[in-house]
Amino acid sequence: MPEILTMIQVTKMTPTPAVLTIAFLSLLYLMSSNIFALINYVGFATWLSIGVGVLCLPVLRYTQPDLPRPIKVHLIFPAAYLIASVFVTLVPMMASPVETGIGCLMIATSVPVYMVFIAWRNKPKVFTKSVDASTRFLQKILMVVGKSKSPDKV
Repeated sequence: MPEILTMIQVTKMTPTPAVLTIAFLSLLYLMSSNIFALINYVGFATWLSIGVGVLCLPVLRYTQPDLPRPIKVHLIFPAAYLIASVFVTLVPMMASPVETGIGCLMIATSVPVYMVFIAWRNKPKVFTKSVDASTRFLQKILMVVGKSKSPDKV
């Protein structure tokens, strides 16, 4: 994601840019006139995303058992959650496939953002300068700071 979304407001210690982005996206979602369809779009996308995130726990437990784990849970909990996630995502797929497809499209909108800001390594200088300039501008407007990249920065 863009670096600005990782920054914290200096006086309130809140992730203001991320909260504003979520609020803007929520306003976009409210343009739908059918509240039940909106619930299906967002509900499906949320359960699918969280289910895939929870799936990482047992996968990493078995593929990389030596990683440090500050919190360890019994695998019954992610297994139960995954069963619930599968149920909550498969039922809407069968009951309302159009809304499910729109939910999948909502998730797919993150792919171009990832490709531009994370995966693309050799960005043109014009692009990086404009992103840096917009990040600095938004930092000043929102009064946010990011994590320093070197020990000498405070």
